[in-house]
Amino acid sequence: MISRINIVLFGIGNAGSALIDKVVKNNKTLVLERKLDIRFPIITNSTVAFYEKEGVNYSWEANFIQFGIPFKMEDVLNFVRAYGMENLIAIDATASNSLPGDYLELVKQGFTIISINKEVEKLPDSFGKGVKFLAESRDLEYEFVKTEPNDKVKIAEKLYETVLKVAERQKSLTL
Repeated sequence: MISRINIVLFGIGNAGSALIDKVVKNNKTLVLERKLDIRFPIITNSTVAFYEKEGVNYSWEANFIQFGIPFKMEDVLNFVRAYGMENLIAIDATASNSLPGDYLELVKQGFTIISINKEVEKLPDSFGKGVKFLAESRDLEYEFVKTEPNDKVKIAEKLYETVLKVAERQKSLTL
């Protein structure tokens, strides 16, 4: 059985776009060998979001520019609920100092959190411990991935490996 993993990607800069490209490039192997169907139903930058329509083949870069719409976190959560999405991962590939403030709500809504946002490192240790505790209490995960700045290939590789680790765990929980 193939497990669908739904990733909401916050941050479509170098790291975010490199991650999408890596997943797309490895899609066939992921489906056939790992039995994972990794999707990006929502992709955002700091002001707009692109919402994937089920069954529509797309070139995410063109569609993001053409069909991106202003969003609030509430819009993202409503979209996820409306489509009954499961196996949710929120990836924070931003430099936003406000997005980490939404981590707890994302976990409450069923998201595992993977972050490379350097602003998280400026927060007290209790922040990460609190998010991790809440996530684990809901059979979810919180991962902060330390990365080398300005190397989008290495950053994408670390994110990809973390996504696969989390996806395999989620898959095992649903079997």
